[in-house]
Amino acid sequence: MAQDIFQETQRFRQIWIWVLILGITGISLGSLFLFEKDAPINIGYLAFPVGMLLLLNILFLSFTLTTRIEADSLSYRFFPFTRWRTFRFEEIEAMELREYNGLWEYGGWGIKWNGDSWSYTTGGKWGILVKTQDKKFLIGTQKPEEAKQAIAQFLVFKSASSESEKE
Repeated sequence: MAQDIFQETQRFRQIWIWVLILGITGISLGSLFLFEKDAPINIGYLAFPVGMLLLLNILFLSFTLTTRIEADSLSYRFFPFTRWRTFRFEEIEAMELREYNGLWEYGGWGIKWNGDSWSYTTGGKWGILVKTQDKKFLIGTQKPEEAKQAIAQFLVFKSASSESEKE
């Protein structure tokens, strides 16, 4: 495997998201036990909703966007929804770092489609826009300066390969 030029792993870390998720979980669990306080607790009755709340919290905790740029390829995965997707630099026509507004351009963060391109983001305002012959997608980054350096390596690769094609 080639050496990584850029690697980043992101999770949803926004406080408001966790307050919302934990608040809904707390209210749901509280209401289950509060409204059933006069009746004997039926474990079978509570197992499904408590299990679903637990599974949803674990699922949200597992959301991970991982991006790798190596000497000759870009790979990303948005776990648990996508497997590793790898694009060799020969397949990529353009790659650029750009500032974006996730809410206005894509309707939020996560995996989104805006009619023009896909986005894989966990928050923030910086992304790596990638264009291939038949795909266009944005991968969010919290490390724009490091991503800019990796994209510079891509541009060096592309210019070297175009020069070799001219010869």
